[in-house]
Amino acid sequence: MKGRFDRAFRLVTGLTLIIAAQANAPAQDEPPPAKTLAPGKGVELTTARCVLCHDATHITRTKLSRGEWEFNIKNMIERGAPIAPAEIAPILEYLAAYYNREAAPPPPAAATTTAEGDPAAKLLNANACLACHQTDKRVVGPSFREVAAKYGANSSAATTLAAKIKQGGSGVWGPVPMPPNAGLSDADLQQLASWVLRQK
Repeated sequence: MKGRFDRAFRLVTGLTLIIAAQANAPAQDEPPPAKTLAPGKGVELTTARCVLCHDATHITRTKLSRGEWEFNIKNMIERGAPIAPAEIAPILEYLAAYYNREAAPPPPAAATTTAEGDPAAKLLNANACLACHQTDKRVVGPSFREVAAKYGANSSAATTLAAKIKQGGSGVWGPVPMPPNAGLSDADLQQLASWVLRQK
């Protein structure tokens, strides 16, 4: 009797694990998660606060209810995420609008489709640079103008800046680390560095 019970228990457990694995497996025809957050109101703030610790795909592959996003934001704050009280509502509104399993996202915003023909602009958008840096004001990191002023006089500025973009780091502009961009090609790194140095 005990042996029959054990076999039945193992069978039910095995089936449960198989069903759970199939439910969590991505569909073969499903596209991979986007590497940047969808354009829309609140995307800059959300990227600046959330993509500091997580890859953007941590969000783009997830669909949660509004309440679940609210719980996740509170949980991240408890773990040390640098989210000010006034920033909670706009981040929640963005996540609940664009990554909600209970409602379709709004149509794409035109905000980040500014310079489609500019290769540097495409790189800045594709690698979430604009979440932490703006041309003329500090966000999480220094403005591009500040960077250009600091490194522009150096004859090897483009090479130095390209290396910093690739390796990331912290301490030069404050305690918040800049994540590495190791996946960028040397050509892309040089293009970004040259573009930044022109923003004087």
